[in-house]
Amino acid sequence: MAAAQDPVRPGTVLVLRFGSAGDLILLSPAMGALRSALPDARIVLAVKEYYHDLVRFDPHVDDIVCVAPGEGVLGLARRLREHRFDALLDLHGSMRSRAIRTLVPTRRTVTWTKRPWRDALPVRLGLRPYSARMPIADRYHAAVEKLVGGPLPRGELRHYVGEEHQAAADALFEARGVGGRPVVGLSPGAGRATKCWPVDRFGELARRLCDRGCDAVIVGSPDEAELARAIRRTAPEAVDLIGDVSLGTLGGVLSRCTAFVANDSGPMHMARALRVPTLVFFGST
Repeated sequence: MAAAQDPVRPGTVLVLRFGSAGDLILLSPAMGALRSALPDARIVLAVKEYYHDLVRFDPHVDDIVCVAPGEGVLGLARRLREHRFDALLDLHGSMRSRAIRTLVPTRRTVTWTKRPWRDALPVRLGLRPYSARMPIADRYHAAVEKLVGGPLPRGELRHYVGEEHQAAADALFEARGVGGRPVVGLSPGAGRATKCWPVDRFGELARRLCDRGCDAVIVGSPDEAELARAIRRTAPEAVDLIGDVSLGTLGGVLSRCTAFVANDSGPMHMARALRVPTLVFFGST
Protein backbone atom coordinates (compact mmCIF):
# COMPACT_ATOMS: atom_id res chain seq x y z
CA MET A 1 0.00 0.00 0.00
CA ALA A 2 1.18 3.53 -0.69
CA ALA A 3 3.05 5.49 1.95
CA ALA A 4 0.99 7.73 4.23
CA GLN A 5 0.22 11.20 2.91
CA ASP A 6 -1.37 14.29 4.47
CA PRO A 7 -5.16 13.93 4.73
CA VAL A 8 -7.18 15.72 2.05
CA ARG A 9 -10.87 16.06 1.31
CA PRO A 10 -10.98 15.59 -2.45
CA GLY A 11 -13.92 16.84 -4.46
CA THR A 12 -13.58 14.16 -7.16
CA VAL A 13 -12.25 10.63 -6.61
CA LEU A 14 -11.40 8.05 -9.26
CA VAL A 15 -11.61 4.42 -8.11
CA LEU A 16 -9.93 1.82 -10.33
CA ARG A 17 -11.32 -1.72 -10.08
CA PHE A 18 -11.74 -3.13 -13.57
CA GLY A 19 -13.12 -6.58 -12.53
CA SER A 20 -13.91 -9.30 -11.67
CA ALA A 21 -17.51 -9.87 -10.55
CA GLY A 22 -16.59 -11.21 -7.12
CA ASP A 23 -14.03 -8.49 -6.47
CA LEU A 24 -16.50 -5.78 -7.47
CA ILE A 25 -19.10 -7.17 -5.07
CA LEU A 26 -16.49 -7.23 -2.30
CA LEU A 27 -15.77 -3.58 -3.13
CA SER A 28 -19.24 -2.45 -1.98
CA PRO A 29 -18.42 -2.02 1.74
CA ALA A 30 -15.41 0.15 0.89
CA MET A 31 -17.49 2.31 -1.45
CA GLY A 32 -20.01 2.81 1.34
CA ALA A 33 -17.23 3.82 3.71
CA LEU A 34 -15.79 6.21 1.13
CA ARG A 35 -19.17 7.84 0.64
CA SER A 36 -19.71 8.21 4.38
CA ALA A 37 -16.31 9.92 4.69
CA LEU A 38 -16.78 12.14 1.62
CA PRO A 39 -20.53 12.75 1.34
CA ASP A 40 -20.13 15.68 -1.06
CA ALA A 41 -17.42 14.21 -3.28
CA ARG A 42 -18.01 13.00 -6.81
CA ILE A 43 -16.98 9.34 -6.86
CA VAL A 44 -16.24 7.76 -10.24
CA LEU A 45 -15.61 4.03 -10.69
CA ALA A 46 -13.67 2.67 -13.69
CA VAL A 47 -14.66 -0.91 -14.63
CA LYS A 48 -14.64 -3.12 -17.67
CA GLU A 49 -17.70 -2.61 -19.85
CA TYR A 50 -18.90 -6.16 -19.19
CA TYR A 51 -19.39 -5.38 -15.49
CA HIS A 52 -21.27 -2.11 -15.93
CA ASP A 53 -24.67 -3.53 -14.92
CA LEU A 54 -23.11 -5.09 -11.84
CA VAL A 55 -22.24 -1.72 -10.31
CA ARG A 56 -24.37 0.94 -11.98
CA PHE A 57 -27.09 0.96 -9.31
CA ASP A 58 -24.69 1.41 -6.39
CA PRO A 59 -25.92 4.61 -4.68
CA HIS A 60 -22.39 5.39 -3.48
CA VAL A 61 -21.09 5.80 -7.05
CA ASP A 62 -21.85 9.00 -8.99
CA ASP A 63 -20.49 7.96 -12.36
CA ILE A 64 -18.96 4.94 -14.09
CA VAL A 65 -16.26 4.96 -16.75
CA CYS A 66 -16.47 1.78 -18.80
CA VAL A 67 -13.31 0.28 -20.27
CA ALA A 68 -14.20 -1.02 -23.70
CA PRO A 69 -12.85 -4.40 -24.88
CA GLY A 70 -9.42 -3.87 -26.37
CA GLU A 71 -9.21 -0.22 -25.29
CA GLY A 72 -5.62 0.88 -24.82
CA VAL A 73 -4.18 2.59 -21.78
CA LEU A 74 -3.49 5.85 -23.61
CA GLY A 75 -7.06 6.21 -24.84
CA LEU A 76 -8.48 5.35 -21.43
CA ALA A 77 -6.14 7.79 -19.68
CA ARG A 78 -7.13 10.53 -22.13
CA ARG A 79 -10.80 10.02 -21.26
CA LEU A 80 -10.09 9.96 -17.53
CA ARG A 81 -8.03 13.16 -17.60
CA GLU A 82 -11.10 15.04 -18.82
CA HIS A 83 -12.69 14.53 -15.37
CA ARG A 84 -9.83 16.36 -13.56
CA PHE A 85 -9.75 14.09 -10.52
CA ASP A 86 -8.38 15.29 -7.19
CA ALA A 87 -7.62 11.79 -5.90
CA LEU A 88 -7.09 8.30 -7.32
CA LEU A 89 -7.75 5.08 -5.43
CA ASP A 90 -6.19 2.12 -7.24
CA LEU A 91 -7.87 -1.04 -5.98
CA HIS A 92 -6.79 -3.17 -8.93
CA GLY A 93 -3.01 -3.10 -8.70
CA SER A 94 -2.27 -4.25 -12.26
CA MET A 95 0.12 -3.05 -14.95
CA ARG A 96 -2.75 -1.16 -16.57
CA SER A 97 -3.82 0.56 -13.35
CA ARG A 98 -0.19 1.45 -12.61
CA ALA A 99 0.04 3.12 -16.01
CA ILE A 100 -3.21 4.99 -15.36
CA ARG A 101 -1.77 6.29 -12.09
CA THR A 102 1.15 7.72 -14.06
CA LEU A 103 -0.89 9.17 -16.91
CA VAL A 104 -3.75 10.65 -14.86
CA PRO A 105 -2.19 13.14 -12.43
CA THR A 106 -3.98 13.77 -9.13
CA ARG A 107 -3.13 15.50 -5.87
CA ARG A 108 -3.37 12.23 -3.96
CA THR A 109 -2.97 8.58 -4.92
CA VAL A 110 -3.45 5.44 -2.83
CA THR A 111 -3.02 1.90 -4.10
CA TRP A 112 -3.21 -1.60 -2.66
CA THR A 113 -1.64 -5.01 -3.13
CA LYS A 114 -4.02 -7.95 -3.41
CA ARG A 115 -1.40 -10.50 -2.38
CA PRO A 116 1.71 -9.05 -0.71
CA TRP A 117 4.93 -10.80 -1.72
CA ARG A 118 5.44 -12.13 1.81
CA ASP A 119 2.12 -14.00 1.45
CA ALA A 120 2.52 -15.12 -2.16
CA LEU A 121 6.22 -16.04 -2.43
CA PRO A 122 6.26 -18.92 0.11
CA VAL A 123 3.23 -20.41 -1.66
CA ARG A 124 4.88 -20.20 -5.08
CA LEU A 125 7.98 -21.86 -3.62
CA GLY A 126 5.86 -24.68 -2.21
CA LEU A 127 6.81 -23.87 1.38
CA ARG A 128 3.26 -23.54 2.73
CA PRO A 129 -0.36 -23.28 1.58
CA TYR A 130 -1.78 -19.84 0.90
CA SER A 131 -3.29 -18.02 3.86
CA ALA A 132 -4.25 -14.37 3.47
CA ARG A 133 -3.21 -12.04 6.27
CA MET A 134 -6.21 -9.82 5.53
CA PRO A 135 -9.41 -10.51 3.55
CA ILE A 136 -9.82 -8.61 0.28
CA ALA A 137 -12.74 -6.50 1.55
CA ASP A 138 -10.61 -5.43 4.53
CA ARG A 139 -7.76 -4.44 2.20
CA TYR A 140 -10.17 -2.28 0.20
CA HIS A 141 -11.36 -0.65 3.41
CA ALA A 142 -7.80 -0.01 4.63
CA ALA A 143 -7.01 1.73 1.33
CA VAL A 144 -10.04 4.00 1.74
CA GLU A 145 -8.95 4.85 5.28
CA LYS A 146 -5.50 5.76 3.97
CA LEU A 147 -7.06 7.98 1.31
CA VAL A 148 -9.16 9.97 3.79
CA GLY A 149 -6.50 9.94 6.48
CA GLY A 150 -8.22 8.19 9.36
CA PRO A 151 -10.31 5.26 10.61
CA LEU A 152 -13.81 4.77 9.21
CA PRO A 153 -16.86 2.67 10.13
CA ARG A 154 -17.19 -0.45 8.00
CA GLY A 155 -19.61 -0.33 5.11
CA GLU A 156 -22.11 -3.09 4.30
CA LEU A 157 -21.65 -5.88 1.79
CA ARG A 158 -24.47 -5.11 -0.62
CA HIS A 159 -25.51 -5.71 -4.20
CA TYR A 160 -28.01 -3.35 -5.77
CA VAL A 161 -30.42 -4.66 -8.41
CA GLY A 162 -32.05 -2.25 -10.83
CA GLU A 163 -35.83 -2.27 -11.27
CA GLU A 164 -35.49 -3.26 -14.93
CA HIS A 165 -33.32 -6.25 -14.05
CA GLN A 166 -35.67 -7.37 -11.28
CA ALA A 167 -38.61 -7.13 -13.69
CA ALA A 168 -36.69 -9.14 -16.31
CA ALA A 169 -35.89 -11.85 -13.75
CA ASP A 170 -39.51 -12.04 -12.58
CA ALA A 171 -40.74 -12.29 -16.17
CA LEU A 172 -38.25 -15.08 -16.86
CA PHE A 173 -39.40 -17.00 -13.79
CA GLU A 174 -43.02 -16.69 -14.91
CA ALA A 175 -42.19 -17.83 -18.45
CA ARG A 176 -40.27 -20.87 -17.18
CA GLY A 177 -42.86 -21.84 -14.57
CA VAL A 178 -40.70 -20.98 -11.56
CA GLY A 179 -42.47 -19.73 -8.45
CA GLY A 180 -44.99 -20.75 -5.85
CA ARG A 181 -42.43 -23.13 -4.33
CA PRO A 182 -39.08 -22.57 -2.61
CA VAL A 183 -36.47 -21.65 -5.22
CA VAL A 184 -32.92 -22.95 -4.75
CA GLY A 185 -30.32 -21.55 -7.11
CA LEU A 186 -27.41 -23.72 -8.26
CA SER A 187 -24.21 -22.32 -9.76
CA PRO A 188 -22.00 -25.28 -10.79
CA GLY A 189 -19.25 -23.29 -12.49
CA ALA A 190 -16.22 -21.29 -11.36
CA GLY A 191 -13.15 -19.62 -12.76
CA ARG A 192 -11.03 -22.77 -12.34
CA ALA A 193 -11.84 -26.46 -12.39
CA THR A 194 -10.12 -26.84 -9.02
CA LYS A 195 -12.82 -24.62 -7.50
CA CYS A 196 -15.69 -26.82 -8.66
CA TRP A 197 -17.70 -29.31 -6.63
CA PRO A 198 -18.26 -32.34 -8.94
CA VAL A 199 -21.15 -31.72 -11.31
CA ASP A 200 -22.70 -35.12 -10.57
CA ARG A 201 -23.10 -33.97 -6.94
CA PHE A 202 -24.92 -30.87 -8.15
CA GLY A 203 -27.14 -33.16 -10.22
CA GLU A 204 -27.96 -35.36 -7.24
CA LEU A 205 -28.69 -32.29 -5.11
CA ALA A 206 -30.98 -30.89 -7.81
CA ARG A 207 -32.86 -34.19 -8.01
CA ARG A 208 -33.39 -34.27 -4.26
CA LEU A 209 -34.57 -30.66 -4.24
CA CYS A 210 -37.10 -31.31 -6.99
CA ASP A 211 -38.32 -34.47 -5.23
CA ARG A 212 -38.92 -32.42 -2.08
CA GLY A 213 -41.03 -29.77 -3.77
CA CYS A 214 -38.44 -27.11 -4.61
CA ASP A 215 -37.62 -25.37 -7.87
CA ALA A 216 -33.94 -26.02 -8.66
CA VAL A 217 -32.69 -23.22 -10.90
CA ILE A 218 -29.29 -23.45 -12.62
CA VAL A 219 -27.38 -20.26 -13.38
CA GLY A 220 -23.97 -19.55 -14.85
CA SER A 221 -22.07 -18.15 -17.80
CA PRO A 222 -22.73 -19.41 -21.36
CA ASP A 223 -19.52 -21.48 -21.38
CA GLU A 224 -20.93 -23.50 -18.46
CA ALA A 225 -23.88 -24.80 -20.51
CA GLU A 226 -22.56 -28.37 -20.49
CA LEU A 227 -22.60 -28.36 -16.69
CA ALA A 228 -26.30 -27.51 -16.75
CA ARG A 229 -26.98 -30.28 -19.26
CA ALA A 230 -25.15 -32.75 -17.01
CA ILE A 231 -27.27 -31.69 -14.02
CA ARG A 232 -30.49 -32.07 -15.98
CA ARG A 233 -29.57 -35.58 -17.05
CA THR A 234 -29.91 -36.48 -13.36
CA ALA A 235 -32.64 -33.95 -12.53
CA PRO A 236 -34.78 -33.29 -15.66
CA GLU A 237 -37.11 -31.02 -13.69
CA ALA A 238 -34.31 -28.57 -12.89
CA VAL A 239 -34.67 -25.27 -14.74
CA ASP A 240 -31.67 -24.28 -16.86
CA LEU A 241 -31.30 -20.48 -17.08
CA ILE A 242 -27.73 -20.49 -18.43
CA GLY A 243 -27.61 -18.29 -21.50
CA ASP A 244 -30.91 -16.59 -20.63
CA VAL A 245 -29.65 -14.32 -17.85
CA SER A 246 -27.43 -11.25 -18.20
CA LEU A 247 -25.11 -10.23 -15.39
CA GLY A 248 -27.59 -7.56 -14.35
CA THR A 249 -30.61 -9.87 -14.45
CA LEU A 250 -28.70 -12.50 -12.46
CA GLY A 251 -29.02 -10.26 -9.41
CA GLY A 252 -32.79 -10.27 -9.84
CA VAL A 253 -32.83 -14.05 -10.15
CA LEU A 254 -30.73 -14.52 -7.03
CA SER A 255 -32.84 -12.09 -5.03
CA ARG A 256 -35.84 -14.40 -5.54
CA CYS A 257 -33.99 -17.49 -4.31
CA THR A 258 -34.82 -19.08 -0.96
CA ALA A 259 -31.27 -20.43 -0.85
CA PHE A 260 -28.24 -20.66 -3.11
CA VAL A 261 -25.58 -23.35 -3.62
CA ALA A 262 -22.38 -22.43 -5.46
CA ASN A 263 -18.66 -22.79 -5.84
CA ASP A 264 -16.30 -19.94 -4.96
CA SER A 265 -17.40 -17.59 -7.75
CA GLY A 266 -18.95 -14.24 -8.63
CA PRO A 267 -22.56 -15.46 -8.25
CA MET A 268 -21.71 -16.69 -4.74
CA HIS A 269 -20.60 -13.19 -3.74
CA MET A 270 -23.72 -11.71 -5.33
CA ALA A 271 -25.99 -14.04 -3.37
CA ARG A 272 -24.24 -13.21 -0.09
CA ALA A 273 -24.53 -9.49 -0.82
CA LEU A 274 -28.26 -9.97 -1.47
CA ARG A 275 -28.66 -11.65 1.94
CA VAL A 276 -29.61 -15.00 0.38
CA PRO A 277 -28.67 -18.01 2.59
CA THR A 278 -25.73 -19.47 0.68
CA LEU A 279 -23.81 -22.75 0.82
CA VAL A 280 -20.36 -22.46 -0.77
CA PHE A 281 -17.82 -25.11 -1.72
CA PHE A 282 -14.15 -24.07 -1.62
CA GLY A 283 -11.69 -26.13 -3.60
CA SER A 284 -7.94 -26.53 -3.42
CA THR A 285 -7.29 -22.93 -4.54
